[in-house]
Amino acid sequence: MTNSKTISSIMMMMAVAMAFVSCKHNLDYDETYFEKLKKSEFATNFVKKYGEVDPNQSWDFSSDLHTYSMSQPTTSRRAGTRAITADPSKFMTINDWYEVDLNTVKWMTTTLRNGTNHRDLGTPFYMVVPQNVFYVVPIFEGTADFVWTLHIVVDNYDDNGESLDLKVWTKGENIQQKTKNNPEWADIKGGAKEKYNNTESATELRAKPIAIDLTQYQGKKMYLYLENTKNGQPRNPASSLAFKMLALNIPAESMPSNIDESYKKMIIACEDQAIDSKSDHDYNDVVFMLYGKPDIPEVQQIEEPIYDSFSKRYMIEDLGTTDDFDFNDVVVDVFDITTKTAVYEIVDGNKVFKEWKDEHNSQKAIIRCMGGTIDFTLKIGNTTWTKSESEYGVSQMLNTGVGGAANYSAVLAEFPVTGWDFKTNNVSVVVGSKQSGDVKTIAFPKTGEVPMIIAFDVNENRYWMNERQSIPAEWFTVVDDDEE
Repeated sequence: MTNSKTISSIMMMMAVAMAFVSCKHNLDYDETYFEKLKKSEFATNFVKKYGEVDPNQSWDFSSDLHTYSMSQPTTSRRAGTRAITADPSKFMTINDWYEVDLNTVKWMTTTLRNGTNHRDLGTPFYMVVPQNVFYVVPIFEGTADFVWTLHIVVDNYDDNGESLDLKVWTKGENIQQKTKNNPEWADIKGGAKEKYNNTESATELRAKPIAIDLTQYQGKKMYLYLENTKNGQPRNPASSLAFKMLALNIPAESMPSNIDESYKKMIIACEDQAIDSKSDHDYNDVVFMLYGKPDIPEVQQIEEPIYDSFSKRYMIEDLGTTDDFDFNDVVVDVFDITTKTAVYEIVDGNKVFKEWKDEHNSQKAIIRCMGGTIDFTLKIGNTTWTKSESEYGVSQMLNTGVGGAANYSAVLAEFPVTGWDFKTNNVSVVVGSKQSGDVKTIAFPKTGEVPMIIAFDVNENRYWMNERQSIPAEWFTVVDDDEE
């Protein structure tokens, strides 16, 4: 006769055996078992951390940020590829106040009427560094909520092919005005749209000319661009290479009377909105005057390759743990690069930009960080890259800030890519191995899903977190550019 204790033991053994068979069934025949479990746990913890996900929430926080340059893009710098930010004191001097000749401003505002398309007044251009010091002076600021910073880039300034990036002026700097309501000199405010952050009602205007000494690079190619920010976030840079600036000759009757006639003079008129569909193309957002003796930078129409690059940063969680939101298990920057040449036609005796030709497209990826300790295969478009097939050990944590500060420009791996669609974000990663029975496929999330991959502009200073430090919730909100 079998006692109750023995019966209980047998039943427990049977239950364990059945559980084992059930678990074994899942491992052998249902490869998504662990994937579903991990994703469910991750989603639960994500909601606990950040709150419920809005059904309309997108996890692509990039905007249409293009970078125009004269050199092949090799890094993630916004303004000029391989650009070295210069010490302004080595190349710039701020002079005393100059009272802007309002006769020149009147001609400029008449020529560039607000809200009127003036693209036919210019073409994409670069310039040539002159033999002498030249001067840049702001003479007009329109109303806008962008904050502008004017840059000059000298291309291939050294034997390594580096570009020199010089910050020249930022909105509201060294410019003052008088108005009917305020007859005393007052600063022009920088920042967002405010009552006094433009010069549209100035009765008198003065600014400090900026002396630019690039004579050691005489004959080198240079170009201009506006670095635009809004609410502290970068927006599309407006470049002379991208047809967002006009180089205008001042007619004799509108030349400034208080600058010696032996100086050459030119107007650089800027359109700050670099997205064509949103731009009004009036080129009067901010205007500068260049002058120099005997020369100013010579304007050259673009008749050679220009590089238009677009990039995104994908930050990925590999679900090794489900309460970790540092998004540093894989961080990869993907670039789409188009090389093209400008075509011109003659209209009424004038050279007018017509179209781009000889377009050639290429794509590449740069892995910046690998914080996971399990194997993964990254898929970008038609291209795959596997950690265990690289020089790195599967369990190595690389560039996460552990044991020293993370290097945000590090190149852990660089490889060509084909088939990347930056609109659909066809990026995914397969994590783990079948041998372990723990294989997870992580794709870019659909709208309203809990994300294991998020995308940002490469140039927007969205860096991965140190290990086990969650990304801030405010990253999940972006501010769109205004229509102009």
